[in-house]
Amino acid sequence: MKKILKRTFFIALGLFAIIFVVRVYNDYKYKDSNNVETPEYYKDVRNISLYPTDIEGVDVRYVDERSLQGFQFTPKKKLYNGVVLCFGGSEGSPNFETAQKLSQKGFETFAIFMFGMKNQQDTLVRIPLEQFEDILAYLHKTMDDQVPISIIAASKGAEYVLNLASKYPEISNLVLIAPSSYNFAGLDFNDYGSSWTYKGEELPYIDIKKGSFGSFFKNIVLSSIVNAPISYKDTYTSAVESDSNREEKMIPIKDVKANILMIAGVEDAMWDSLNMANIIKNQSPHAKLLSYEGAGHIFGANGILNLENMRIKTGGNLKANQKAQVESEEAIENFLKDQHK
Repeated sequence: MKKILKRTFFIALGLFAIIFVVRVYNDYKYKDSNNVETPEYYKDVRNISLYPTDIEGVDVRYVDERSLQGFQFTPKKKLYNGVVLCFGGSEGSPNFETAQKLSQKGFETFAIFMFGMKNQQDTLVRIPLEQFEDILAYLHKTMDDQVPISIIAASKGAEYVLNLASKYPEISNLVLIAPSSYNFAGLDFNDYGSSWTYKGEELPYIDIKKGSFGSFFKNIVLSSIVNAPISYKDTYTSAVESDSNREEKMIPIKDVKANILMIAGVEDAMWDSLNMANIIKNQSPHAKLLSYEGAGHIFGANGILNLENMRIKTGGNLKANQKAQVESEEAIENFLKDQHK
């Protein structure tokens, strides 16, 4: 018995030593992964005071109108009709950078919070699609030039706005970056449920807890233990494949009348946005897809995202992601110019 305990002790000690060494190695290897400077407000995306409002050529104001929470950018010289609404993703930002860049090119834009602010869900779960009605009401009340309405959103934000377009025909155009063709579970695992609701009912969703346990352990649990970048892609993909009713969880794409431009990286490691973009394209005559070889979920970076408590593999390499960022921004701007003449 003593021999067994002794052997077990040394095996455990050896495993601990291996894990310790691998963690130290990964800390060294990935310490400089965040090679792209991020704005100050990404330290706390809910802190409105961190967002710059003194922008040359643009009047910026914060809009607090029921569930409409975000920034309005009005160019002093507006060059294009209508309005462009910008949403972020699961990080909870309002996609301020995109709204700012487009406003400086003559578009009237909004950077809008999807959750986490006043009169909104605190976390990304059960977000009511009806929030969009507060946006429409505000546009109708304050703007004479409110058509067309275009929306830009990425990742979970793209999942959100594709649902919006299936319910609200007022939306003329969509730009979906790293999109989803399915409704997935929300990201609050203490209050688990659908990401979205409509008329008080949760939209049917893919349960990501039912993805492959092997993929979950290898790509998330084990990677977390050794401080390696975790990847969610296989978990999402296996959850879709294991759901015999997955077609019921698809966003009703055929109901979307808006023109759609989709942007996807071939090496997306967060979820299979390219495959899901093709599903959308195959069901919508209004959809166009631009895919980028060697690019991941987040353009401009080197494929690894360092957060405070974890590292996330977003995919792609630095050169390809930077190229995709430049080319996709140009494509989005040209798409919007054509639609907002």
